[in-house]
Amino acid sequence: MQVLTVNAKDFIRGESSAEYVADGGFSPSSYGLNLTYERGTVHFHETATQLGAAVLTGDVIASAHDWNSLGNDKYFLDDGGAFYTLSGTTLTKRQTVAGTFQSGTSDFLQFQLTTYATSQDRVVQLAGGDLATLDSGWWTGLNTLHRHPMEIVEDELFIADGNVIYFWNGTSSGTAFTLPANTNVTSLRKAADGRTLLAFAGTRIDFSHTVGSSSRVYYCNPSLRDWEREVELVAQVEGTRVVEGVIYCTWGKNFGYFNGNGLTPMKRLATSGTTYSHNIQNMEDILLVRDGLKILAYGNLGAGNVWWNIHQENTYQITDIAYKGDNFLTFCNTNSELYQVDFDNIGLSGQFFTNRIDFGQEVKIRRIDLLHDLSNAGGTTRFILYYRDPDNTSNLIEDKTYSSESTFRTRIHCDITTDIFQMYIAPSSDDIGYKSIRIYYEPIK
Repeated sequence: MQVLTVNAKDFIRGESSAEYVADGGFSPSSYGLNLTYERGTVHFHETATQLGAAVLTGDVIASAHDWNSLGNDKYFLDDGGAFYTLSGTTLTKRQTVAGTFQSGTSDFLQFQLTTYATSQDRVVQLAGGDLATLDSGWWTGLNTLHRHPMEIVEDELFIADGNVIYFWNGTSSGTAFTLPANTNVTSLRKAADGRTLLAFAGTRIDFSHTVGSSSRVYYCNPSLRDWEREVELVAQVEGTRVVEGVIYCTWGKNFGYFNGNGLTPMKRLATSGTTYSHNIQNMEDILLVRDGLKILAYGNLGAGNVWWNIHQENTYQITDIAYKGDNFLTFCNTNSELYQVDFDNIGLSGQFFTNRIDFGQEVKIRRIDLLHDLSNAGGTTRFILYYRDPDNTSNLIEDKTYSSESTFRTRIHCDITTDIFQMYIAPSSDDIGYKSIRIYYEPIK
């Protein structure tokens, strides 16, 4: 018999770009993969823990880290104007502010140990580690037609309002930059040099994608109080995030990065037409981006930067991604549910699909060997093995259960006739990691 092996060299190549394009190590149908727990081994992530089920009253649209070191891990803002603190697994509602807070328009961050959030028409100030002191009218009069992103460069906080960018240094405030007329800032981001403010801007007040709209990025110098350079972009940037000096951007359904002179696309998002800055995050060296129901990961598993689906919801769109620290990831969905996953642990949430293997002729698949990292010397192990035919029909190969067997290999005999084969694993019990899949087959003459 001939043998086809899918193993570590494939796992670290990440997912393929399309279902029938085998340019990566496995199918993009795979999800819930914890590939950083042990690089080169497929693990699934643990079941997500819901946080504050009776506390959260809206959809989280933005999050901020607490640098007060007073016990809170993260701050959250929902679309009803409610502010929360998260300490461990304890979510507490601290303040509620009247007004319109919405994804994309509102931003949320901490500056000089005081927390700031923007609504449609103002900036709210919250002081103290538990957000105990609220000034809901701290800065009023922002234009309700514009987005209001914020960014910190050195010792100043910058707040955008159309073509005007204001500053606050902790004691005084004013206009820092006035960009050309009909310019509307959509995102502010500190450049890699740590001294320059990049203002990504469109030229339509309604930020429409239904018609073509020119776009720019302005290099703003806080010391000179003027912008020094203008770069024309192919499309309006919606969200940005800096990871290891790279400014990643979203525009339309595209995800890529700003290269200093324009936008370089990296991936086409499947469902998320507007992905804002709080839909992009990093978990240390792993970049994360929301794509509708999915959280996609981008990072180095051992063979350069690749993509994989780290989490997938069943029904509700993801609204915010936040990294809590120590490999804890939190996320919220449109059902006002906040969850947490610890990627230092492994579990049973997900499925792994191989690429679609085109043999070029009909073959008989006689046997499949799974090499895994648990011997199961005591206890019960169960997983379900399927194959998906060219009509996308799932077919059971075996529902495998065994107890107290000192083996690192599971052998499954089968009799499958096909020319295109795709196998997938659905975990059921035990946190097994898969190191290699061997598919034994014979050509039909």
